[in-house]
Amino acid sequence: MAVRAAVLLATLAAAPVAASSSADTLVSAIDVTSFGNGLVTGAPDGGGLFLSNTFDPPDRLGQFTVDFLTPLGDGPGADLRLHEVIGSCSELFEVRVSSDNIGFTLIGGFNATQGPIDFGGVFGGPVSCVRLVNAGTVNSPDFDALEGLHAYRGVIPEPASWVMLIAGSGLAGASFRRRRAAATA
Repeated sequence: MAVRAAVLLATLAAAPVAASSSADTLVSAIDVTSFGNGLVTGAPDGGGLFLSNTFDPPDRLGQFTVDFLTPLGDGPGADLRLHEVIGSCSELFEVRVSSDNIGFTLIGGFNATQGPIDFGGVFGGPVSCVRLVNAGTVNSPDFDALEGLHAYRGVIPEPASWVMLIAGSGLAGASFRRRRAAATA
């Protein structure tokens, strides 16, 4: 019974929580062109960044990186929603993620009409930074905002660790009870 409870607790606690959060900080931007207010953080507001140094066609392919104060996790289904202003199949980009803004993992290549992005088990840790890189030469993607759909939950001990923790607590309690009984006798 205790083993089943520990397995259930570990399974429930390890699952990412469905919670929407917007990108908080623009960490870096290289060869991008702003439109409207030029913000890609916060809720969609009609302003953002083109992933190129010029309007279409791009002269140099741009990229930007945003930070999420609440790290994202790989949950069931889509994990990241990109608010693209006017999407077309010729607006190509790559999504890369990182937990430390140093080493980035490629999630995949996409076009602006594909909808939300699923990490698909490619990156299992907390995602603190998302980098979007222009991969097309015809049109540049134009992003208004980025929204994380699952919050990351910390590392959860394996079921065997839960069993040892529960058994150890039980043994400590029994030992304490035995000492108290011996002291009163």
